[in-house]
Amino acid sequence: MRRSIEEAKFRSRRGLNELDLVLEPFSKQALNNLSEDELALYLELMSWEDNDLADVILYGKRCESEKLQSITLKIINFFDEI
Repeated sequence: MRRSIEEAKFRSRRGLNELDLVLEPFSKQALNNLSEDELALYLELMSWEDNDLADVILYGKRCESEKLQSITLKIINFFDEI
């Protein structure tokens, strides 16, 4: 699991500064608290293009993937709390 966390932290660095402002704090503070399944979902989410990811995390577009909805909400709620 440690390798997956390091990969997730690396993949959290994005090309859009706005995403970096959300995902880097999330990766530093919350990744260690995710379950194995949530971490796998997070890694799947990090495979998305930046614009699609920004639409869901930053601009409120509903995630069309039901299985990824829970991890996107976790990221959004984390950002709302900081």
